[in-house]
Amino acid sequence: MMASDSIAIENVSKIFGSGDAKVAAVDGVHISIRKNEFFTLLGPSGCGKTTLLRLIAGFEFPTSGHILLDGTDVSDTPPFRRPINTVFQNYALFPHMTVEENIGFGLKMLDRPKAEVAARVAAMLRLVRMEALAGRRTNQISGGQQQRVALARALAPAPKVLLLDEPLSALDYKLRKEMQIELKRLQAETGITFIFVTHDQEEALTMSDRIAVMAAGKVLQVGTPREIYDAPANRFVADFIGESNILAGTVEAVAGGVASVRLAAGGRMEAVAPDGASTGPASLLVRPEHARLAAAAGAPAGALVGTLADAVYFGTDTHFHVRLADGTDFTVRQQNRPAGEAAFAVGEAVAVVVEPRAARLLGEDQPRGAVP
Repeated sequence: MMASDSIAIENVSKIFGSGDAKVAAVDGVHISIRKNEFFTLLGPSGCGKTTLLRLIAGFEFPTSGHILLDGTDVSDTPPFRRPINTVFQNYALFPHMTVEENIGFGLKMLDRPKAEVAARVAAMLRLVRMEALAGRRTNQISGGQQQRVALARALAPAPKVLLLDEPLSALDYKLRKEMQIELKRLQAETGITFIFVTHDQEEALTMSDRIAVMAAGKVLQVGTPREIYDAPANRFVADFIGESNILAGTVEAVAGGVASVRLAAGGRMEAVAPDGASTGPASLLVRPEHARLAAAAGAPAGALVGTLADAVYFGTDTHFHVRLADGTDFTVRQQNRPAGEAAFAVGEAVAVVVEPRAARLLGEDQPRGAVP
């Protein structure tokens, strides 16, 4: 564990059941989470992210491995002895109490002096911008306001780490977007390490300093949002993060970090190759925004030829769905402009032009327990 780390998860596994019913909810995971970091555990339902969060909180204990907080092993420490607080999905507020009573509840349970409780509650009300509603009961305020109260209550004791278990899932889209900004602001202002659990890729990309993508109890990749999006470790990560086009092909040569690939859809393409890439069957990733549509007649060399199957207008951009020669579906996302763009009709033969070095060779879909 490095001095800059807040939490170190060292080869942690959590097994439920026994015999044939045994399930590894978390399987040999190793992650280092830095101090003052907004770190997100991202993955589909059942991937183990909430179990891992509960292990950090102390609500579950690992079957094997160790969890360190600031260098101290807390693997067997009960939750009330860990300087960690949790914001749950349902907020768990006391409806018979006012906003300020909810915020101060944990401090009173810790036997803090009354003057300290009052000062801390006032500071938290300012932090979450709820001063005007201090005397209102929590069953008399909106969902977004309730979430702010839950955050203030969790932050009031000044924990070293704040865990957030899908706290935005019950909010409507507009409020969820607003609260994403608020959460990031709160993390920056308090300097507390936030560990956020979500299955929503957009939340993860917009809020996180780093992301751990999980599947089947393992961690597949840890990186910044840009690293995860632009350089996914394998097909699972590529498919789960953002929209993706996956092209089948055969790597004929690899040199200088670039692979020359013969595509099943016809033609050849150069792709950025990860370390250790070799010749043979492969999958390529091309993001929809890294390609453009062109007329089939006179298409540039290396373009993919197909038929426009559909065009979906999204206001800011249009998604063109192309059926390539080998039957592969390919999506092109182009930003809409006031005028001057070529029009393409459904059923028309078109060409897909991929930006130079935009294709990336994907690694094998082998989840890894240990990640640097």
